Amino acid sequence: MAVGYWETSTATDRGQYQDTLGIVSSTDKRDVSDVLDLLAVMDTPFVNDIGWGPESGATSIEWITEDIGTGYLKSSAVVGSAAVSFVIASVENLTVAEATKQIGVGTVLYHYSSTDGEHNIIGVTSAPAATGSVYFEVLCTTGDYTDKTSMATADKIWILGAAAGEGSLPRKGVPRARAVASNNMMILRQDVQITGSMKSTDMYAIGREDQHQILMRLKEMQRQREKFTLYGVTLTRSSTVAGLMNGVFGFLAATSGDNIDTSTTTLTETAVNNVVGGCWENGSTNLTFYSSKEQCAKFTQWDKNRIRMAPRDGRGGGFITKYMTEHGVEINIQPMRRVPKNFAFVIDTSKCQLRAKKGRKAIMEKLGKNGDFDDWQIISEFSFEMKGYSNGQHGMFTKLS
Repeated sequence: MAVGYWETSTATDRGQYQDTLGIVSSTDKRDVSDVLDLLAVMDTPFVNDIGWGPESGATSIEWITEDIGTGYLKSSAVVGSAAVSFVIASVENLTVAEATKQIGVGTVLYHYSSTDGEHNIIGVTSAPAATGSVYFEVLCTTGDYTDKTSMATADKIWILGAAAGEGSLPRKGVPRARAVASNNMMILRQDVQITGSMKSTDMYAIGREDQHQILMRLKEMQRQREKFTLYGVTLTRSSTVAGLMNGVFGFLAATSGDNIDTSTTTLTETAVNNVVGGCWENGSTNLTFYSSKEQCAKFTQWDKNRIRMAPRDGRGGGFITKYMTEHGVEINIQPMRRVPKNFAFVIDTSKCQLRAKKGRKAIMEKLGKNGDFDDWQIISEFSFEMKGYSNGQHGMFTKLS
């Protein structure tokens, strides 16, 4: 027995209306985002790993960054052993102003002189000036400590902390400046044109040629997405230029520190440990090494006992998926197909994600007829969010051979 409200109404009592059953096949706009999500192409390990975050309705994406500091200072000039002040220099990715915020009156510092081989414990005696000038006095001269310690510009002046006496008064707070990081949206496009004759021609294995070409173009788009996400550098969109987003290289090239290696040409175990160590110092442990097969293969030439076949597997092996660095950080090794071998990236994938323009992660539209062929356009508008890039939580090599 038919149940009336299960059936599609003919609406004869209220007049006819156009329903979706009347849409001519393939003339409606199709959201192929789900297809894209399932398209884990073997050529795109990085975008497979990071996945997609929430969509955005803006022309660019933004996120907040805040850095509490490096935990040490450097002097902008050599300081003599009899001096009572020094001028703070910028350190890693901190400006002088932000580096200065790490200390205040009463902050205790430790310094080891690379020129004298001597130790020093000093206390800050006045609020640092806007220029970064810091006055101090020696706090300890017993044992191995001395009041005759000079400071070289390469020396790190370590911040022990802000000590206070009994019944101390409040100090002025030193909140860090929050920065707004951003990235442009960019558009990828693929087009498919199939003649009426080709569409109706039977093919072995492929089936319908239009469906096959659409799937292949989606795969090609995904491969291009991987390349832009890794190697892209931002370019502002204009009426004459397509906008480009920053990729991993674009973000990290603007930073410096132990996590960025722009000089090593032959990848070595020591070089990897240094870059991973820089990321570890800045708070990252969930790291993956992405590079060409030539660079990834070099891990087999090093200490076999550090090669890992699976998490927490102590056995060595020849096929590398993981490697135990000297810092106790187990990194994933991910070789990539057909990529520039001068690059290698050490990335915390938990801090990265793709962000699509609202409703435009991947859309496919059939364009109007103007000949004996079907014309499809596939559009994807998206950006790349990379948290922690300015805090040294990702690393890279740029000049490997």
